[in-house]
Amino acid sequence: MASKAKPNRGHIALAKLAARKPDFLAISQNIDGLSSRAGHPSSSLLHIHGSLFDIKCTNPNCTYISLNNDNDPIIPALQLSDDYDISDARFSIASIPIASLPHCPECASLLRPAIVWFGEQTPITSRERIHSWLDQGSVDLMLVVGTSATVWPAAIYIHSARLKGARIAVFNTEDPEIDVDDESQRLREQDWFFKGDAAAVVPDMLKEVVRMVV
Repeated sequence: MASKAKPNRGHIALAKLAARKPDFLAISQNIDGLSSRAGHPSSSLLHIHGSLFDIKCTNPNCTYISLNNDNDPIIPALQLSDDYDISDARFSIASIPIASLPHCPECASLLRPAIVWFGEQTPITSRERIHSWLDQGSVDLMLVVGTSATVWPAAIYIHSARLKGARIAVFNTEDPEIDVDDESQRLREQDWFFKGDAAAVVPDMLKEVVRMVV
């Protein structure tokens, strides 16, 4: 399903912004690869939760990883019929024998998507790169797009950007929470909030910088 999705105008607008601003850094929690497919420069895009299209071994002692694996499905046993909607709870999911699941070619352990699941830590390399970028100097603006900013550690970067002088611009379909326990996460007088679908609102806000997105 993810391989068939297409980048929207918001993805394209941010990719164009990154291409025009070499000191821009996008910290993405998305695992769908749409930002990359929108043409976002890889040098300014950090997927802190990984990618569905990268496959790694479940064995912590094995270093096997397959990047940009576009096999859909990854194995025949995971093939779904065209009328099967995996998002519909009324559809039962067939039981697949372990022997039919994908196994590591190096150690024979099971393979898994190279993404960060709940309870797992984001890669230390990602955190180090963000801190290194922040240490380069001041930040004038942080765009928070399509997220409630409640998942850590990503949520802390709003506060980190503020400490570097950034104003915050939030784009979301839901109004920001007023009674947030963590004061550092609250919108302030100098911040902005844009309500609506990021696919429409982001390119509209950036149109003077990136021109119109078709």
